[in-house]
Amino acid sequence: MNEAYQIKNLRNSISYLVQNSGLISALLRLAQREGHQLYLVGGFIRDTLLGRSSKDVDFVSPRASDLAKSLAKETGTKLAFIDRKFGTIRLIPSAGLNELSDLHQVDLSPLRGSSIAADLKQRDFTVNALAVELSAWQADGTFDLLDPLGGLAHIRAGRLQLCSSRSLEDDPLRILRAYRLAASHDFTLKGSTQDRIRDMRHGLNQIAMERIRDELVLILSTTNSVPILRVLDDDNVLKLLLPECEPMRDCSQNDYYHQDVWQHSIAALEALEFFLARPQELLGRYADEASPILAQKIAGERTREIMLKLGVLLSDIGKPSCRTVDKNGVTHFYGHQVAGARLAGSLCARFCFSNKEIDFVSQLVRQHMRLVHLFSLKRTSRKALSRLFKLGPELFWPLLFLFGSDYRATKGPRSQKAEIGPLRHQIDRWLDFYHKQLKPKEGEPPLVKGHELMNRLNLSPGPTVGKLLHTLAELQWEGRINSREEALQQAAQLLKKWKKRS
Repeated sequence: MNEAYQIKNLRNSISYLVQNSGLISALLRLAQREGHQLYLVGGFIRDTLLGRSSKDVDFVSPRASDLAKSLAKETGTKLAFIDRKFGTIRLIPSAGLNELSDLHQVDLSPLRGSSIAADLKQRDFTVNALAVELSAWQADGTFDLLDPLGGLAHIRAGRLQLCSSRSLEDDPLRILRAYRLAASHDFTLKGSTQDRIRDMRHGLNQIAMERIRDELVLILSTTNSVPILRVLDDDNVLKLLLPECEPMRDCSQNDYYHQDVWQHSIAALEALEFFLARPQELLGRYADEASPILAQKIAGERTREIMLKLGVLLSDIGKPSCRTVDKNGVTHFYGHQVAGARLAGSLCARFCFSNKEIDFVSQLVRQHMRLVHLFSLKRTSRKALSRLFKLGPELFWPLLFLFGSDYRATKGPRSQKAEIGPLRHQIDRWLDFYHKQLKPKEGEPPLVKGHELMNRLNLSPGPTVGKLLHTLAELQWEGRINSREEALQQAAQLLKKWKKRS
């Protein structure tokens, strides 16, 4: 992509914003009317020059606060102060403004320094230190691209370079942002920039966990995060961020595996990203059913797919504490899924993930051996298979991806060399069973109610009735009882068995 084409593309994109965003056109009119400078900066310019779409738009102005207040007064725009340190204001358009559906957020910040050049020199990387003076925008699209640090040349070269020697000291989170941009935009990290990042990595200890979490999530949200995670690992940054995973390093496994626990977990994440890009390779004709589940947002903009990636990375975190070697020299990890669920939940809590996200990742880790057991059976147990699908689609679809990824990454001398054929065939059979035998039962009313059990079995209200109802619901789901009378007979047998045990 030559420079003339890039500039033309940027002109067209800005024109589109000005003409079609009610919020941005109103902000521009105000700035021009009141004689305030208004600059378009940062990521929108970078992405447009790269030929990418951008949903976020950032502005700076020496009179940012005044502009925001006038905008709110005249258009009903709501103002949210999202960064007190830099005075950044998020502009939330009112219902009365005609707004672009693909525009995610618009932020306005005060100018840092005495000029736009001084502001740009305080930014993180030169590829982000670009600006267009929107208040000088002409109807014919005439504009100047302000590029005091050579950011355009670095964009074309695909290189990340710090704006100044103080860039990382001013905000150590920029260390993670560098890796994230490398992952999402194919920028290279090398030379003095990478050396500086390595030297400054301990500055991340000063950063709030929520901010670190958000950058890690953005890395994981890329389609190919593993190469950058490996660079983060080689640069000893992951060691700082994920100390709970350190025992996984050099923790050897049995002959089904060719790598230690940590390297296998990275390989499993790489396999997951392979399957996420080609779900039909794992799920065949049922692939389209899984995609909407993984796209569900659990908290904020964080999806089930992103948390699945974290779950795969942490699925074996409990192995080091559960490692034993029997008298024949065979390594075992009995109960690692239970220990791992606790560790994974604690790690997610430390990163301030929501309770729903913590529970989802913990359940993935706790339940993942269920599929290993199912796959090892010569004859699939209807009961075990029913209990897998009883977990619900929000869990069993991610678990299938986790299992497939773990299987593909397993290449030890006693493994099946990660041939996907046998796995694909088995998963196809499992999903056939679910669709033919179980899915039709979803939403079925219970065969009996609590008062019917109490009348037939002469029971008083209490936990025994609840336990019976729960057990009967499972039997109904598994297809082992199909009528009211069968349910009542089964309840009588269960009650008799429980009384004998007590």
